[in-house]
Amino acid sequence: MHETTLVSRSAQGLRCEVCQWRCLLADGEWGRCGVRQRQDQTITVHNHGLVSAATIGPVEDYGFRHFFPGASVFAIGGWGTSFPAHHDAAYHAQVPTDPAKQRSIDPERVVGFSQERMTRGIVWAYNEPTMNFEHVLETARLARSTSRMTGMVTNGYWSKAALDQLAPYIDGLMLTVYGLSDASYQALTGVEQWQGIFAGAEHAVKRWGCHLEITTPIVTGVNDSSAEIEGIARWIKRKFNGLIPWRIIPSRDADTNAATSVRKVAQGLGLPFVYGAQPTETTRCPKCEWAVIERFDGQPRVVGVSESQCENCGSEVYIRSSLFKRNKLND
Repeated sequence: MHETTLVSRSAQGLRCEVCQWRCLLADGEWGRCGVRQRQDQTITVHNHGLVSAATIGPVEDYGFRHFFPGASVFAIGGWGTSFPAHHDAAYHAQVPTDPAKQRSIDPERVVGFSQERMTRGIVWAYNEPTMNFEHVLETARLARSTSRMTGMVTNGYWSKAALDQLAPYIDGLMLTVYGLSDASYQALTGVEQWQGIFAGAEHAVKRWGCHLEITTPIVTGVNDSSAEIEGIARWIKRKFNGLIPWRIIPSRDADTNAATSVRKVAQGLGLPFVYGAQPTETTRCPKCEWAVIERFDGQPRVVGVSESQCENCGSEVYIRSSLFKRNKLND
């Protein structure tokens, strides 16, 4: 069994420092994630290297719109979730008890498969990647050494310690933002202390230069109020000069029209890069309206960008398409 290194010790027990729950564990006790357990003086990781899903496809399948547009990626997921009430992740929450369903893959094989299939990089998705912290970290280090780009679809409930180890090897983050209130996060995720998610996203961008995009799944009557949407928009403007791409989509079994209405509200708040669920919209420079990413029949094509700036007017359009060029939001 693999052991986690992110542990603090006190007279009360061992504390797991991987996510923001910071579970204090007695001997034999499991963390809230359901994949970490204290065993004597260590915390054992029961999901290490186990795979819940793996596929090859366009990076747009994972919500990204300005991150290596059109790139083919190897997407992989594990088991475990940090949000107990998050129904969309329920399938990937618990490690299967049937050994036949406990598929594993080592980091070398993940990276080697990406190279063999000539994908641009690796994206961790399906479950919360932080729950597979040790395996993701080892794989991301190896991927970056072979010039693979790396991305994560995350709820952002990582600890600062975990983020500071992961972020140097992660190029792009797709952050799921469930709202901007206690009520929204409690109802949709089961957590009450959510402010650290936003602080972590800011830290990832400004300290580590990670590319950031966000997705908000709209649930009618929960996180679709004008106050909630305006609050998220103000955060994007205040912390990131309004440039972060924001994808607004209907949650599972939700009203599609409600998400469309919310998106129109967000667009009216002066944010230049607000998208819907389908990756079919042309991206234009917010200053001169020059097309910078064309999308026809689901095939994105970067056409008017030079080093993340519009070729026509020189405005920043916040597009990451190189491993060696960091965006300017952290300057």
